[in-house]
Amino acid sequence: MSNIITLKDISKVYRTKTIETTALSHVNLDVAAGEFLSIMGPSGCGKSTLLNIMGLLDTPTSGTVEIDGKIVTGMKDSELSRFRNATLGFIFQSFHLINTLNVIDNVTIPLMYRHGFKGNARKLAMEALEKVGLSHRTNHMPGQLSGGQMQRVAIARAIVGNPQIILADEPCGNLDSKMGAEVMDILHRLNKEDGRTIVMVTHNEAQAEETDRTVHFFDGRQVTD
Repeated sequence: MSNIITLKDISKVYRTKTIETTALSHVNLDVAAGEFLSIMGPSGCGKSTLLNIMGLLDTPTSGTVEIDGKIVTGMKDSELSRFRNATLGFIFQSFHLINTLNVIDNVTIPLMYRHGFKGNARKLAMEALEKVGLSHRTNHMPGQLSGGQMQRVAIARAIVGNPQIILADEPCGNLDSKMGAEVMDILHRLNKEDGRTIVMVTHNEAQAEETDRTVHFFDGRQVTD
């Protein structure tokens, strides 16, 4: 199986005038197409930094990032933005929904930035909401939803543009065990039935054990695979 994400010798260093902090140090990691990968480690070990670099939301201090066969390191911002929008979907622990927009408008947001998709945005959003079991909540506001429902809306937003890769940062971190299990079930279906590659940061060992592979980090370094 070919790799859809390849990180080569990735380091990330944050510098101020007086302090230098190494968030990641010489990370080499391959993610196969269609794989469900968990990333684990203590707080502050570099997990979210790694996910942000995979998601092209941050740039490494050194090293090379290759996504879907394309080396993205050094891309212009406009090209990077288009590539990210078409290839990657994001799920966050705190949902990141816009409280002044209803459910279907929240889901259509990624399509507003893609040429040729605006006309079909509501149709595609409805299809995404059906996948997560929320097609009956299109006109509700985020404040009218439970935490689990808000995360399902966030998942619908992540998949509405049909990305090959989903990056999930503690997607069950703000949910109780029942809601967390429902979200994990949706992620497994997106992986097994739709063939989407999923990379998930988690502190939950039981959820990590459900995935194909777990990579552990400590102090910015990959320590086990």
